[in-house]
Amino acid sequence: MKKRVLCSMIVLFLYHIGIAQMAPEEPIKKNKLGFENESEEYPPLDGIVLGVHGARETMFEIGYFHYQWGSAGYGDVGKGYAISTEHYINDKYIIAPKIAGFSNLWGINLGAGAVWYFDMENNNSFRVRPEIGYGDRKIKLTYAFNMAITNKDMPNVSKHMLSAVYFLNFNKKSRKSK
Repeated sequence: MKKRVLCSMIVLFLYHIGIAQMAPEEPIKKNKLGFENESEEYPPLDGIVLGVHGARETMFEIGYFHYQWGSAGYGDVGKGYAISTEHYINDKYIIAPKIAGFSNLWGINLGAGAVWYFDMENNNSFRVRPEIGYGDRKIKLTYAFNMAITNKDMPNVSKHMLSAVYFLNFNKKSRKSK
Protein backbone atom coordinates (compact mmCIF):
# COMPACT_ATOMS: atom_id res chain seq x y z
CA MET A 1 0.00 0.00 0.00
CA LYS A 2 2.80 2.41 0.92
CA LYS A 3 4.55 1.67 -2.39
CA ARG A 4 1.39 2.52 -4.36
CA VAL A 5 0.93 5.81 -2.53
CA LEU A 6 4.61 6.69 -2.95
CA CYS A 7 4.56 5.84 -6.67
CA SER A 8 1.36 7.85 -7.16
CA MET A 9 2.89 10.85 -5.40
CA ILE A 10 6.04 10.65 -7.55
CA VAL A 11 3.99 10.44 -10.77
CA LEU A 12 1.83 13.40 -9.74
CA PHE A 13 4.93 15.40 -8.75
CA LEU A 14 6.60 14.72 -12.12
CA TYR A 15 3.38 15.55 -13.95
CA HIS A 16 3.12 18.82 -12.03
CA ILE A 17 6.72 19.74 -12.88
CA GLY A 18 6.09 18.99 -16.56
CA ILE A 19 2.94 21.13 -16.65
CA ALA A 20 4.64 23.97 -14.81
CA GLN A 21 7.29 24.15 -17.53
CA MET A 22 4.74 24.76 -20.28
CA ALA A 23 3.69 28.37 -20.71
CA PRO A 24 1.39 29.66 -23.42
CA GLU A 25 2.97 32.02 -25.92
CA GLU A 26 0.07 34.42 -25.60
CA PRO A 27 -3.01 34.38 -23.43
CA ILE A 28 -6.05 32.79 -25.03
CA LYS A 29 -9.18 34.87 -24.70
CA LYS A 30 -12.40 32.90 -24.40
CA ASN A 31 -15.93 34.10 -24.03
CA LYS A 32 -18.55 32.81 -21.58
CA LEU A 33 -19.36 29.83 -23.77
CA GLY A 34 -15.73 28.78 -24.21
CA PHE A 35 -15.05 29.98 -27.76
CA GLU A 36 -11.80 31.64 -28.71
CA ASN A 37 -11.54 34.98 -30.58
CA GLU A 38 -15.01 36.05 -29.58
CA SER A 39 -15.23 39.80 -29.33
CA GLU A 40 -14.74 41.70 -32.60
CA GLU A 41 -14.43 38.82 -35.02
CA TYR A 42 -17.37 36.77 -33.68
CA PRO A 43 -19.95 39.02 -32.01
CA PRO A 44 -22.99 37.26 -30.53
CA LEU A 45 -26.34 37.18 -32.28
CA ASP A 46 -29.40 38.41 -30.38
CA GLY A 47 -32.92 38.77 -31.63
CA ILE A 48 -36.25 37.13 -32.30
CA VAL A 49 -36.73 33.45 -33.07
CA LEU A 50 -39.57 32.64 -35.50
CA GLY A 51 -40.52 29.03 -36.12
CA VAL A 52 -43.06 26.63 -37.55
CA HIS A 53 -43.37 23.13 -36.10
CA GLY A 54 -45.60 20.26 -36.94
CA ALA A 55 -46.46 16.68 -37.55
CA ARG A 56 -50.17 15.97 -36.95
CA GLU A 57 -50.69 19.48 -35.58
CA THR A 58 -49.21 22.77 -36.74
CA MET A 59 -47.90 25.48 -34.46
CA PHE A 60 -45.77 28.58 -34.61
CA GLU A 61 -43.10 29.84 -32.24
CA ILE A 62 -41.98 33.33 -31.31
CA GLY A 63 -39.47 34.43 -28.70
CA TYR A 64 -35.96 35.66 -27.87
CA PHE A 65 -32.67 33.95 -28.76
CA HIS A 66 -28.98 34.44 -27.98
CA TYR A 67 -26.42 32.66 -30.15
CA GLN A 68 -22.63 32.77 -29.77
CA TRP A 69 -20.69 31.52 -32.72
CA GLY A 70 -16.99 31.12 -33.36
CA SER A 71 -14.41 29.19 -35.27
CA ALA A 72 -12.84 26.01 -33.98
CA GLY A 73 -10.16 26.02 -36.69
CA TYR A 74 -12.07 23.54 -38.86
CA GLY A 75 -15.36 25.35 -39.38
CA ASP A 76 -17.97 27.45 -37.68
CA VAL A 77 -19.39 26.28 -34.39
CA GLY A 78 -22.07 27.81 -32.20
CA LYS A 79 -24.00 27.54 -28.98
CA GLY A 80 -27.19 29.28 -28.05
CA TYR A 81 -30.44 29.33 -26.19
CA ALA A 82 -33.98 30.50 -26.82
CA ILE A 83 -36.86 31.52 -24.56
CA SER A 84 -40.11 31.43 -26.47
CA THR A 85 -43.73 30.37 -26.64
CA GLU A 86 -45.33 27.96 -29.06
CA HIS A 87 -48.92 28.50 -30.21
CA TYR A 88 -51.08 25.76 -31.72
CA ILE A 89 -53.51 27.02 -34.31
CA ASN A 90 -55.72 23.93 -34.70
CA ASP A 91 -59.16 23.10 -33.29
CA LYS A 92 -58.14 23.91 -29.72
CA TYR A 93 -55.77 26.69 -28.78
CA ILE A 94 -52.68 25.46 -26.94
CA ILE A 95 -49.90 27.70 -25.64
CA ALA A 96 -46.53 26.27 -24.63
CA PRO A 97 -43.77 28.25 -22.88
CA LYS A 98 -40.40 26.84 -23.94
CA ILE A 99 -36.73 27.04 -22.93
CA ALA A 100 -34.27 25.50 -25.38
CA GLY A 101 -30.53 25.15 -25.81
CA PHE A 102 -28.68 24.10 -28.95
CA SER A 103 -25.23 23.79 -30.46
CA ASN A 104 -23.90 23.54 -34.01
CA LEU A 105 -20.82 21.91 -35.46
CA TRP A 106 -20.29 21.90 -39.24
CA GLY A 107 -24.00 22.48 -39.77
CA ILE A 108 -25.13 19.61 -37.55
CA ASN A 109 -27.52 20.94 -34.93
CA LEU A 110 -28.07 19.20 -31.59
CA GLY A 111 -30.37 20.61 -28.96
CA ALA A 112 -33.00 20.06 -26.33
CA GLY A 113 -35.95 21.99 -25.02
CA ALA A 114 -38.27 21.96 -22.05
CA VAL A 115 -41.86 22.70 -23.09
CA TRP A 116 -44.97 23.01 -20.94
CA TYR A 117 -48.23 22.73 -22.90
CA PHE A 118 -51.46 24.34 -21.65
CA ASP A 119 -54.88 24.26 -23.30
CA MET A 120 -58.11 26.08 -22.50
CA GLU A 121 -59.67 22.99 -20.86
CA ASN A 122 -57.19 22.99 -17.94
CA ASN A 123 -55.03 20.21 -19.42
CA ASN A 124 -51.28 20.59 -19.22
CA SER A 125 -48.25 18.48 -20.04
CA PHE A 126 -44.55 19.02 -19.37
CA ARG A 127 -42.32 17.59 -22.09
CA VAL A 128 -38.61 17.34 -22.83
CA ARG A 129 -37.75 17.63 -26.52
CA PRO A 130 -34.35 16.48 -27.86
CA GLU A 131 -33.72 17.47 -31.47
CA ILE A 132 -31.23 16.88 -34.27
CA GLY A 133 -30.91 18.41 -37.72
CA TYR A 134 -29.25 21.12 -39.78
CA GLY A 135 -28.50 24.57 -38.38
CA ASP A 136 -26.41 27.67 -38.87
CA ARG A 137 -26.49 31.32 -37.83
CA LYS A 138 -29.80 32.05 -39.58
CA ILE A 139 -31.91 28.90 -39.76
CA LYS A 140 -32.45 25.60 -38.01
CA LEU A 141 -34.22 22.58 -39.59
CA THR A 142 -34.69 19.75 -37.12
CA TYR A 143 -36.50 16.57 -36.18
CA ALA A 144 -37.61 16.44 -32.54
CA PHE A 145 -39.14 13.85 -30.24
CA ASN A 146 -41.52 15.09 -27.52
CA MET A 147 -40.96 12.96 -24.40
CA ALA A 148 -43.84 13.39 -21.97
CA ILE A 149 -42.95 13.79 -18.30
CA THR A 150 -46.49 14.54 -17.11
CA ASN A 151 -49.89 13.86 -18.75
CA LYS A 152 -48.73 11.56 -21.54
CA ASP A 153 -52.22 11.50 -23.02
CA MET A 154 -52.76 15.23 -23.58
CA PRO A 155 -54.75 15.60 -26.81
CA ASN A 156 -53.45 17.52 -29.84
CA VAL A 157 -49.75 17.30 -28.89
CA SER A 158 -47.53 15.32 -31.24
CA LYS A 159 -44.74 12.99 -30.16
CA HIS A 160 -42.70 13.59 -33.32
CA MET A 161 -42.09 17.01 -34.91
CA LEU A 162 -40.37 18.61 -37.85
CA SER A 163 -39.27 22.19 -37.24
CA ALA A 164 -38.15 25.15 -39.33
CA VAL A 165 -36.79 28.05 -37.29
CA TYR A 166 -35.49 31.42 -38.49
CA PHE A 167 -33.24 33.62 -36.34
CA LEU A 168 -34.00 37.32 -36.91
CA ASN A 169 -30.79 38.96 -35.67
CA PHE A 170 -30.83 42.52 -34.28
CA ASN A 171 -27.12 42.82 -33.39
CA LYS A 172 -25.65 45.14 -36.04
CA LYS A 173 -22.05 44.13 -35.29
CA SER A 174 -22.73 40.48 -36.03
CA ARG A 175 -24.47 41.33 -39.34
CA LYS A 176 -21.29 43.00 -40.60
CA SER A 177 -18.98 40.10 -39.69
CA LYS A 178 -18.37 37.19 -42.04
